[in-house]
Amino acid sequence: MSDKRTQIIKMSKKSFIKRGFAETSMDEISRLAKVSKGGLYHHFSSKDEILMAIFVENQEQMRKKGPKLFQKKEKMRNDLGKFYDNMDLQHDLMTIWLQAISETKNNSKFQELVLERRRHLEGLTLLQFKKLQKIGFLKNYDEKELSQIGKGSLALIKGCALDELTGDERKTVKKAWISTMYAIFTSSKKKSK
Repeated sequence: MSDKRTQIIKMSKKSFIKRGFAETSMDEISRLAKVSKGGLYHHFSSKDEILMAIFVENQEQMRKKGPKLFQKKEKMRNDLGKFYDNMDLQHDLMTIWLQAISETKNNSKFQELVLERRRHLEGLTLLQFKKLQKIGFLKNYDEKELSQIGKGSLALIKGCALDELTGDERKTVKKAWISTMYAIFTSSKKKSK
């Protein structure tokens, strides 16, 4: 990624957090990132595209950290904690995500982009869950069922992030998520006869 593109993403993220997505203009981003408007539009055609780049960057960081997790059964609780942290559930990112969700009501193109990002994240989660099966967790679930469990686990982690955003202590929320996910992962489906 070019230095200018990185700077645009960084400054956009700051402005989205401080001023809000709707209140941040491309002019503002250009000024903050210290790039010409032409330079800005060379890298991004819209604020929507910049916002998606923020989420792509976050998911790429998660993907890189993912292979190091869930390799040993006895480290499951510790790995769940690391996975929770890797989801980068900072107040700032969740604030931006909530803005993105509210934008989807009036913008079908943006809704498609958000859906695409969510499906990508669900795919990354499915890959992690397949790894879990290899070490003895989530026994006897097929890929479709694993995908559904993955979707539910992502909904749970978003709910935990909302709890943090609205004042619950991070440590308590994280512990609840780990306990719930551990209970799910240690469950097994009975084989059909």
